[in-house]
Amino acid sequence: MAKALLILPHLPQPMGAPYLGQQYIAASLIAAGHEVKCLDLAAVRFTGSDDDAVREVERYAPDLVGMTLFTLNARRGYLLAERLRGASRLLVAGGPHPTVLPDEPLANGFDVSVAGEGERAIVAIAALLDRSGPSGPDAAAVAAGLGEIPGVRTASGHGPPGGVLDDLDALPYPLTSYPAFDASAYSADGLVVPGGMMTSRGCPARCTFCANYVTGRAYRFRSTADIIGEMVALAEHHGIMHFPFWDDAFTALRPRLNALCDAIDAEPALAGCTWTCITPGNMVRAHDLERMRAAGCVAINFGIESGDYNILKAIQKGQRPEHVRAAVRAAKQAGMVTIVNFMFGFPEEGVDELGRTLALMQELAPDTDYFNNRGVLMPFPGTAIYEANHERYGFSGWWLDPARIPDELDTRGLSSEAASALLERDPTLDQDFFRYSEPVREMIARCVRFKAQHNHGTIARMQQQYATPAV
Repeated sequence: MAKALLILPHLPQPMGAPYLGQQYIAASLIAAGHEVKCLDLAAVRFTGSDDDAVREVERYAPDLVGMTLFTLNARRGYLLAERLRGASRLLVAGGPHPTVLPDEPLANGFDVSVAGEGERAIVAIAALLDRSGPSGPDAAAVAAGLGEIPGVRTASGHGPPGGVLDDLDALPYPLTSYPAFDASAYSADGLVVPGGMMTSRGCPARCTFCANYVTGRAYRFRSTADIIGEMVALAEHHGIMHFPFWDDAFTALRPRLNALCDAIDAEPALAGCTWTCITPGNMVRAHDLERMRAAGCVAINFGIESGDYNILKAIQKGQRPEHVRAAVRAAKQAGMVTIVNFMFGFPEEGVDELGRTLALMQELAPDTDYFNNRGVLMPFPGTAIYEANHERYGFSGWWLDPARIPDELDTRGLSSEAASALLERDPTLDQDFFRYSEPVREMIARCVRFKAQHNHGTIARMQQQYATPAV
């Protein structure tokens, strides 16, 4: 049995629940018989520092330390890895950032970099360490073994491509990882707050700004029975009756969607449950939304991004403004809470294009409960937008510059007015990745303010509604 300590390094925006991807990694290791502990430095109630992480590694003495790296915490992970050299037998990097730049972690203190979905790779790595015995592995033997694991890269070479996981039902439920997390890092009552559920992986869309390369573009989905089994286990063992589904394209296949809604309705243990989901605006129709609402869907998050047809075409969003108008209105008519996502600052975008986006937001506002906060484009590595523009605009490797990644200001404890005021300004605009002209900058800032003020209005109405006694 190998001992694994999984770390999520500090992120600019705190996490209110354990990262679902890390839960799957932990659950896979546990299912294979290994000992696992998770240390979430990005958790909303974590008050420690990287020093505490170093001390915990020294105390726990794991065989491997695995870090989940996003682009926004990659530098923090590299600094931590340098401090942990020699504290475990292997330092392993995985997650979105190593998937795109697998050699970068190796140049910054890690022994192993895992690209893509990491469940099979991490179990194979742990098994390799387990077979080597407690005295430590022979370096040559371990290197040779790592070189045979799909998706794994080391300084001496790499294994075959990792591919994608086709049988998602074979993965253990993330809830089996809950004991590995410190519940107090998320919840004052000491209960682990679940990180939601995934019913599918991959996304059929080809958006040029999207950095979701871990699960890839190949769309795969779990069986209805497996999804219902996880929901029932969460309900019966943890009292959970609300389920956020984090799929990128929850409604991509209508037969699957209808089968899942039917199964939720038919399961007695899920009577009265509620759930939320995410989907592009062009992947759902009015009758789908009515069916979803009847099965317990109380909120839907639409990815829209722009109100300008040419920008939607340039970013390969695959939808038109008329698609999103119909979808948002139908969701509101079905009785759902609506969340609508827009982005600003695409390199092809001028004042006129931004004006059309603002006009669409204004048009949708009566049927929209919340817009996503802020929304200025950040060019993540591996995306088409990054590859086409980083040399031209001089932001290559921007994630290694600490000035590019300021921490979010903590809005907890602030009045809704004060929190709204903070959200009326997007720090990413100050980074000026695409060297915006002053008129474009002013229009982007106007769009950001509109969203914050709209959201503040929604919150104020809700506060008034619940503060007013029923007649």
